[in-house]
Amino acid sequence: MRKITLLFISFLFVGFNAISQLSTFDDTKVLANLKAHITYLASNKLEGRETGKKGEELASKYIIEQFKKLGLEPKGTNGYIQEFPFTEGVEYGKSTALAINGKSYERGKDWFPLAYSANGSVKGDLVKVGFGIIAPSMNYNDYKDKNNLQGKIFLMELSSPDGMTPHSKYKDYSDMRTKIDTAISRGAAAIIFVNSDTTADNPKGDFSNKTTPSKIPVVFANSSLATLLNSTATNGSMTIDIKRLTHTGHNIIGFIDNGAKTTVVLGAHYDHLGFGGEGSGSLYRGEKAIHPGADDNGSGTAALLEMARYLKSSNNKNNNYLICSFSGEEKGLLGSNYYAKNPTIPLASMNYMVNMDMVGRLKPDEKSLSIQGTGTSPIWHSLVDTIKRDGIKVKTTESGIGPSDFTSFYLKDIPVIFFFTGSHNDYHKPTDTEDKINYPGELSVMKIIINVMEALNDKGKLTFTKTKEETNDETPRFKVTLGVVPDYAYEGEGMRIDGISDGKPAAKAGLKAGDIVTQMDEIKVTDMMSYMKALSKFKKGDTVNLKVKRGAEIKDIKATF
Repeated sequence: MRKITLLFISFLFVGFNAISQLSTFDDTKVLANLKAHITYLASNKLEGRETGKKGEELASKYIIEQFKKLGLEPKGTNGYIQEFPFTEGVEYGKSTALAINGKSYERGKDWFPLAYSANGSVKGDLVKVGFGIIAPSMNYNDYKDKNNLQGKIFLMELSSPDGMTPHSKYKDYSDMRTKIDTAISRGAAAIIFVNSDTTADNPKGDFSNKTTPSKIPVVFANSSLATLLNSTATNGSMTIDIKRLTHTGHNIIGFIDNGAKTTVVLGAHYDHLGFGGEGSGSLYRGEKAIHPGADDNGSGTAALLEMARYLKSSNNKNNNYLICSFSGEEKGLLGSNYYAKNPTIPLASMNYMVNMDMVGRLKPDEKSLSIQGTGTSPIWHSLVDTIKRDGIKVKTTESGIGPSDFTSFYLKDIPVIFFFTGSHNDYHKPTDTEDKINYPGELSVMKIIINVMEALNDKGKLTFTKTKEETNDETPRFKVTLGVVPDYAYEGEGMRIDGISDGKPAAKAGLKAGDIVTQMDEIKVTDMMSYMKALSKFKKGDTVNLKVKRGAEIKDIKATF
């Protein structure tokens, strides 16, 4: 826990009433309030504000109390709160077990289910199927001369004949999903993976990614059990009972009603990574530790509260203001995605959306501010070029798609603008602490944002324009892009499309938001992992045959990269 002066501890103990009430944008009071907000949000008490956990609940209560004091009208679905469900993690039923030759083995220590595993009970003979690979182009078949496989438990190597490297000539045939699907087609009732390749990492029992289970139980045997399996084991039995856990996140939504026809959305996410760990997005590689998230995004949340305070008392009455404190951003824009699909005011009334994420670490030597979304309305460029900047250098990006909550509104054809003071060495680490916040720098950024909003007060409803996407769904390792934004909150089978980029293959082929891609050529798309695997097979100029579910209809669509 960080050292805090007795004066400041006393300040916090006074409670929420210690935050100054502003009638104007008073620098001294705003700086004090920013510090109070971030100190509380980034305190150890909040345990990193992970969505669905105790710290998020404490943070949401703090934000709600601030909204009440500001006099914001509740605009959630339950007062200020809008709950949203998400699935993460699992719990195992008591019946979950594995026995080999009649002897039971301990889950976690000796073996564990993989995310590809289905629930079910299986009993049968063990059969070794090597690497479980069929590669016709190389005349390689691990199933050659293996008959009567129906209903047996397949024992399979994790790796491939030439290892698990990006240069393996078997890489197109050796990923787990392909091996599992091949095994099922050969009659497997269950699969036990082992790893005899000392250069290959063991898989993890990680259910944080949205992986669609296969149709059979699939487990991994650790080294001690693997040795037995490779020697004297002849039969086995297993029962897998996995319950995927549903959690609840909380958006906090307030409203300043000026009686206007249009509403400006002002947003910032308040969640962070909790204690970090596997699959959280943490870049820290030490023991379990609280990730305070002072800059990410305590800074944006603090700015949101103080700007709401200003807007409530300002003379800018030509728009209403929807004040959105989103959760679930770190897990894939879950909160803002849910809100955009379940809005508490009509989307058609939304004028534009302002997003603040990591605005607290303006570098004093560079004084550089990133503004993204300037291509989402014709007015942005001219406005940003002429606005007072207090000596801050501005770098603009046109794209309406990026790694923060503004994306969810852009996909609903709402102009967006996103403010960000840049990444740093403490990003997604336990060292993102309050003492490193540049409060005068954050104040300067807030003034730029307010100047932008004031300049737009009498400009009416902004025109929306689509942008060429500098950031899209695929990472640089892919040679091609389909040009879609996946719905990362989607829990079903396939890859559901949240947005389409103009001029890209998906748009030219007639794909639409809401379509679910279930197959690309011969590759089944069951989830995001299989979608990315399929995408990696193609190069520029290739035409792919897509199977797409649109409502209740299955469509065959060709797209050319």
